[in-house]
Amino acid sequence: MKKDYLIVGQGLAGSVLALELLARGQNVLIISDPAVPAASAAAAGLYNPITGRRMSKTWLAEPLFGELEKYYPAMEQNLGGQFFHSKPIYRPFASLEEQNTWIAETARPEMARFAEISREDGNLREAVRNPHGGMVIRHAGYVDVKTFVRAARERFLELGILHEEAFDHARLQVSTAEIGYGVWAFQKILFCEGPHTAANPLFNWLPFRLVKGEVLHVAIDGFPTDYIINQHLFVIPLPDGTYRVGATYDWRNLDWESSEAGRSQLVEKLSALVNKPFRVLDQWAGIRPATADRRPLLGLHPTHANVGVFGGMGSKGVSLIPFLARHFTDSLLLGEQIMPEVNISRYISLYGRVANHA
Repeated sequence: MKKDYLIVGQGLAGSVLALELLARGQNVLIISDPAVPAASAAAAGLYNPITGRRMSKTWLAEPLFGELEKYYPAMEQNLGGQFFHSKPIYRPFASLEEQNTWIAETARPEMARFAEISREDGNLREAVRNPHGGMVIRHAGYVDVKTFVRAARERFLELGILHEEAFDHARLQVSTAEIGYGVWAFQKILFCEGPHTAANPLFNWLPFRLVKGEVLHVAIDGFPTDYIINQHLFVIPLPDGTYRVGATYDWRNLDWESSEAGRSQLVEKLSALVNKPFRVLDQWAGIRPATADRRPLLGLHPTHANVGVFGGMGSKGVSLIPFLARHFTDSLLLGEQIMPEVNISRYISLYGRVANHA
């Protein structure tokens, strides 16, 4: 019997896409190798509608955050467990100029939905170095990505649709009629491999700009837990009273190993931000699947209409993936057009260069 979809990769992207297809009655099989390092395993899971060096409202903030604030609580009920943590972000101003800018920005209705000038409480004033005050960002928080992916894995195993093994491209047979892999046949195959998509022979022409990030797990004495603190790095309070601190950006050393340089950089930034003593408990690293234009990569292969990709989420996967999984599924099942900002067709010229040299 031919199955509908083969999904390669069971990180956050693959899990959410598989759950969306299953919810719409599709027959799905997932292949994922637990021995391969995954971006989801190292992700901090922060979601924040005001981001970037210029602190601007993130792309598609209204639909993205409207979707995720419904999606993850629903998935907690569906899969069991707790992984969605809604928590405001306190963002200290770096200068009086920035303070004045945001006094004006938060007066605009479209920005006031997400941010307001902070009326600081004593705990923040004592714990955080913020001589110019700060602002509070709403509709923010974090998702415990590892717990989500683990809960999804348990569901997929219960359903008998997850095979934990390495995907072998040599076994893949692509024809116009079907996708063949081993003893199975499928209508389509969808690659959700995170940063590993950059090495996928079918999609290695896409302009990934992979970036390594390192994160610390720390204990901070007497530090507030009501807010995520975010200025040049984030400080996320965890349910056990410890904190997650990050992250670094390294475009050169694309390995999965934590480094002394990364640790020193984060310790230096944390020391400049907080007024409380802290100690490092653990450290880890991951690779973000970022892209040249900082937009995700969705769509079907230019030559093989039954081969697709769902990736390139960068550091914003938690906020992007629920909305885009539904959007991609609408395209697959209903024939709706993929948004040009994320459609891989925007890079068709790159594929042409590869095809001409093949």
